[in-house]
Amino acid sequence: MKAVFDKEIKIEKYLRHYKWLVPLVTLLAAGLLYTGIYWCVAGFRAGYYFTVIPAGILAHAFMIITVHDGAHKALTRTAADRLIMNLGASLILIPFYAEPFRKYHLTHHANTNTAVDPLWPEFKREMYKRRRWLYLICECIPILFTMVLVLSGKQKQNARVVLKQPKVKAKYMIAAILFSLALIVWVKPPALFVVGLLFILNLTGALRHWCEHMGIERNKESNTFWFPLGMGIGNHEAHHLYPHFSWLTMMIGLFSRKRDTNPVKALRALLVDCDFVHYEKTALSAPLLTKPPADKKNIFPGT
Repeated sequence: MKAVFDKEIKIEKYLRHYKWLVPLVTLLAAGLLYTGIYWCVAGFRAGYYFTVIPAGILAHAFMIITVHDGAHKALTRTAADRLIMNLGASLILIPFYAEPFRKYHLTHHANTNTAVDPLWPEFKREMYKRRRWLYLICECIPILFTMVLVLSGKQKQNARVVLKQPKVKAKYMIAAILFSLALIVWVKPPALFVVGLLFILNLTGALRHWCEHMGIERNKESNTFWFPLGMGIGNHEAHHLYPHFSWLTMMIGLFSRKRDTNPVKALRALLVDCDFVHYEKTALSAPLLTKPPADKKNIFPGT
C-alpha cells in the first residue's frame, strides 16, 4: 500500500524540508478563506442572504486546514497545532467543538469502520439501516450526533481491552469560548447569518462524510473523491495511511489520483440506492486498539 502513495511521501518530505512552508501557506490560505467569509457577512447585511451558502462552504474549508489538520498535528508538528485548532473553531464561533472533535476524530482514525468508530457508532448505524429518512433529518441538525457522543460518555468497551482516547482539555475550550465571545462583541455578526452558516457547514460536513466512508463496495476503508474547496481532504485513502501529512501534501497529490466518487454521486446513491452503506471492517469483534498501529504512529500526537 505504501508504494501506491510514493508521490505524497515525496511531496511531504520536500515541504517539511522547509519548516516554515506548511504553516505559512496554511496561514495565507486560512486568511483568504476567512476574508471570504467576512465578505459574505457584508453581503448578508446588505440583503444578499444567499451569501450564507458560500460562507458555509468557505468555513468548511477553513476548518479542514485549521481544526482538522491541527488535530492531527499536521501543521507545525508541535504543540502549537492544538492552539491553532482551537483558534480556528473559535473564529467560526463554535469554540466548544475543537477539543471533542480531536478526541473522536483521532479515535476514528485508530478504529476506522469498526464497531467503536465514533463517526459511525451503533445508534447511528441502526438508524441508517432501519430509518434512513430519520438519519437524514438528524444529519441536518448541526452537531447533533457530536453532542450525542459527548453526552453519552464513554463508548461501549470490549470486555478484554479498554479503548484508548485522547483527552479533552478544558483550558483550551475556555480560552476558545472567551475568544469567540470577544469576536461576537467586536464584529457583531447577524444572528441569522451565524445560524445559517452553521447549518450549511453541518450539511457540507455530512456530505463529505458520505463521500469519504460510504459506497456500494465491500472490504474498503475509504474513498478518494472530489469535493468543492476540499483542501486535499478528498485524498482520503492516503490521509488514513498518513494522517500526519499536511492538507497541502494531500491537495497536491490528489491531482494525480483517480476519484471514486463526488458529492452528487454520493447524495444520489444515499437517496435511491439501498446498497449504499457505510464501510465496515469484516471482523467487527476484533479487539479494540489500545495504541496506534505501527504505520499510524502519529494518530495520537501529544498524548
